Amino acid sequence: MVLDGMPGRVEKNYSLKELTTWKIGGPAEFAYWPQTTDDLKEVIERAMAAKVPLWLIGRGSNLLISDQGLPGITLVTTSLRSIDWDDYSVRVQAGYPLARLAQETGERGWSGLEFARGIPGSVGGAVIMNAGAHGGEIASQIESVSILTTEGSWRRLKREEIEFGYRYCSLSGEAWIMEATLKFSPGNKEAILRSMQENLRQRAINQPLEVPNAGSIFRNPPGDSAGRLIETAGWKGKCVGGALVSTKHANFIVNTGGAKASDVLVLIAEIQEDIQHKYGIALQTEIKYLGK
Repeated sequence: MVLDGMPGRVEKNYSLKELTTWKIGGPAEFAYWPQTTDDLKEVIERAMAAKVPLWLIGRGSNLLISDQGLPGITLVTTSLRSIDWDDYSVRVQAGYPLARLAQETGERGWSGLEFARGIPGSVGGAVIMNAGAHGGEIASQIESVSILTTEGSWRRLKREEIEFGYRYCSLSGEAWIMEATLKFSPGNKEAILRSMQENLRQRAINQPLEVPNAGSIFRNPPGDSAGRLIETAGWKGKCVGGALVSTKHANFIVNTGGAKASDVLVLIAEIQEDIQHKYGIALQTEIKYLGK
C-alpha cells in the first residue's frame, strides 16, 4: 500500500465535495495531506513505482471533479504552507493561500499582488493557471518556481524558462508546482491596502460569492467579455439540474444545491454551442476538470 507508514492525514473514500469551492465531486479512493515536500515526493515516487493514479489539488477553486470521483491517490497540498520572507521577495510553498499572501505583502508595503486579494486559490494553483484579476496576473511577480515533473524529477526554473499567457502556463499538465519565489516593488502601504479593499468590494458587488462556485467558467475572448456574450445570448438564470448560470454574473455557474459535475458539463457545452452559433466565437473554459 503506497500510503502505509506515511505521516499526515489519510482518508479512504473521501468526498471531494469537501475539497472544492463548487462543492461538487465524487469520492477520492484515497486522499492524503502531505505535511512536507519530502512526504509529497516519497508518495509520488511510491505511487509511480506501483502505477497508482495520482491527482494533486490545492484549495479546490477553478476545479470541477467528476461525479465518479478520482481513483488512486488525491494529494492535497493545503498543509504545504512554509514561507520565507526576504528583501522584497518571498519563497512560498504551493499550498499557501494566495489571498492571505496578498494581504501580508500589502501590509509590508510591497506592491504586486493587489489584484489577488480576493482570489480563493493557493499559490501553486495560481501559478499553474497564471491566475489574474483587475488587470494583474501572477506571472508578473514570479522570479522562479520549483516543480516536480509528472515523470518524477525535481527542477527549479527561472521565470524566463516558463511560458505564460492569459490563464495559461506551459507547465500545466507537465509538472506540479512545489514552491514559488515571487518578487515585489516598494509601494505605499495605505494605497496598496485601499486598492485591495476596492478590489474586494468590486468582487462582492459583481460575483456570486454567497453560493458555491468555481470562479469564471470561460476565458474572455480577445476584445470581448465571456460574461457579456453569455448574458446577451439570454443564459442568465438558466439551469441544468442544480447548476445555474448566475443572475449576478453570467460567466459564473453556481451550485444551487446538489449540483453534479454532469449538470455543469452539460450547461457548459450548451452555452458553448449557442455562443458559437450566434456569434461565431468558440468559448474556452478556464476551469480544470479532473476525472472521467
